Amino acid sequence: MNLPVLITGASSGLGLETAKVLAAQGVPLILGCHNVERAEAARQQILEHAPAAEVELLDLELASLDSVGAAVKELHNRTQPRLGAIVCNAGLQIVDGVRTSEDGYELTFAVNHLGHFALVTGCEDLLESGARVVVVSSDVHQGPRKSMGFPAPQWRAPRELATPGEGSGRDGRIAYANSKLANVYFTYELANRWGDRGITVNAFDPGLMPETGLSRGYPAPARIGFRFLAPVLIRIMPIARTVAKSAADLAWLATGPELAGTTGKYFTGAAEVPSAPESYDPERAAELWQVSDELVRTARQIPPAERR
Repeated sequence: MNLPVLITGASSGLGLETAKVLAAQGVPLILGCHNVERAEAARQQILEHAPAAEVELLDLELASLDSVGAAVKELHNRTQPRLGAIVCNAGLQIVDGVRTSEDGYELTFAVNHLGHFALVTGCEDLLESGARVVVVSSDVHQGPRKSMGFPAPQWRAPRELATPGEGSGRDGRIAYANSKLANVYFTYELANRWGDRGITVNAFDPGLMPETGLSRGYPAPARIGFRFLAPVLIRIMPIARTVAKSAADLAWLATGPELAGTTGKYFTGAAEVPSAPESYDPERAAELWQVSDELVRTARQIPPAERR
């Protein structure tokens, strides 16, 4: 049975381009999006690209854990609920102060990590042996030596990372780097917990993609410059890639037969590479898992014995 791939943040950028690649290969898709109009527009683009594609839409707002819970319930209520893969692609970067999620958590941490944590763990019983989870991280978690000067993470206790505070644009970029380090911790912990079930979990660095909308929070001059300089940046910057190239690599991680037994790894493009030395700290990964579970249950008022 050709099981569907669920992609978060699939209405634009890397998520949409990855969906197009998979649709052309005949892979059924579930697009997790928080904007209905943009989601429908994305579906139409995919169908223009691959007219025979099977594309379902899933209402999913990662900044709201109740929305994530409702999406998990909807997935379980599908006629055939099993999933072939979950691609945790959605992400945001905030450079204009501090924002909070619907549940009162720092928004970058909430969307980039906590919402995906709730989604994936809530769908545990829909994933069987051979299924995959791919978590889109970034080399910004490795600090300036790998990210062309982007601020390094400043890891703190997970509850502190989830707590909003006063901040500047630089603090927002540090929060983004922390969230991408959290993505790697989540990947490694999930791979350890689910490894005996035959489910593979890997992290993916798509590189700097000047064509995408991740810079939408930056001032207008920076956004315009980024857009017009994109072709040049892709040619001259070692970490820059086209969206098409990164989408092909991400689709391969989600379905490529060569990776059937590969788990708990970090990929930059199609290359398996080491993540940051601090990302291999098992105590931090375990603490992040425990606290994330507690934060989800607290926000949704779920007793400890329940997960959905």
